[in-house]
Amino acid sequence: MPKAAKTSMTESKRRDGRKAMLVYMKPDIIEAIKDAAEAGDMKAWQFVEKAVERALKLKKT
Repeated sequence: MPKAAKTSMTESKRRDGRKAMLVYMKPDIIEAIKDAAEAGDMKAWQFVEKAVERALKLKKT
C-alpha cells in the first residue's frame, strides 16, 4: 500500500513536524507515565518523548 494511502484523512499536520504513533503498554506502565508526567508538569507524550530520547542517546554510547 502506498504511504499516502496509509495516512488518515483526519490526520492534521502539526507545525512542529511530530507524527502520531500508536504503542501498546501495560496499564500499570501507562498510569506510571501519567503520574510522572503530571509530577513534572508536562503532558504524557512529552514525558515519553524525553524518555525515549534519553534511551536512544544511551544506546549510542
